[in-house]
Amino acid sequence: MDAERIAAFVIAVGFPLLMYRPLFPVVMQSLRAKGMLRTNYRGEEVVTAGGVIIVLISVAVIGFLLLHGWLHRVDGAVLREGLALGAGILSMAFWGYLDDLAKEKQAKGFRGHFGVLLKERRVTSGVAKAVGGGSTAVLVAAILAPSFWSWLLASCLLATCTNLLNLFDLRPGRAIKVFWLLMLAGIAAGGIHLWVLPTVMCTLLLFRPDAGAHMMLGDTGANVLGFAAGFFLVATTPWQGQLVLLTLFTALHVLAEFVSLSRVIERVKWLDRLDQWGRQAEQNRG
Repeated sequence: MDAERIAAFVIAVGFPLLMYRPLFPVVMQSLRAKGMLRTNYRGEEVVTAGGVIIVLISVAVIGFLLLHGWLHRVDGAVLREGLALGAGILSMAFWGYLDDLAKEKQAKGFRGHFGVLLKERRVTSGVAKAVGGGSTAVLVAAILAPSFWSWLLASCLLATCTNLLNLFDLRPGRAIKVFWLLMLAGIAAGGIHLWVLPTVMCTLLLFRPDAGAHMMLGDTGANVLGFAAGFFLVATTPWQGQLVLLTLFTALHVLAEFVSLSRVIERVKWLDRLDQWGRQAEQNRG
């Protein structure tokens, strides 16, 4: 590994560590002041949209990496990937934050949100998020994919993976664990991808407050983690693997329209143990 790559790795891993401690209390205080509070599954009022921290750190560090790559004349295609990820994170965070701001939460799932659109001719935050997120996935996939069919597959995988984390973000720490599992799948398929390392570091730092139920990632955080995971899978996984993942993610979306994924997890012992891991310890510590 040459000096430039070592420096890039240090930026990707080290800068989130430096930024997190001073940034966390400022962001939490700002969100609380804006009234970004929600009642969690235990009936406790906590700050939501905490995923803003992931956005701020990830985009800032990607910016540093882009500058480092430009100064060292890194291949333009590699820099475009980083630019696409940073822009995609900002876009997905925007649509997720709009949903976090929304006071009306009666509509649930695709059927609920699009049902309101068809019956009441009213665009809910969920519909806006689906359209905005889908458009972002289509544009980013055009940068990652070399052909029409690979673009189509990548677009669908990015869109479904982005919303997948929203399906699981119903208990403390669960979305981050699903994100880690998707990262492991991508690593097994194609290795580590430098551009997503800042986001991975953010999840390691945020796991304790999230699992301890001291904050919620919100749709802001879940959107960003889902998009980053989808980006990583598209960049590292061959089309056959992408097709398998898309089929799995689509099946989970269909299942979530009819049954509670939380209840399914609770009934399967090994899933429940994985889901509970770290949560009770952090809540007792808090």
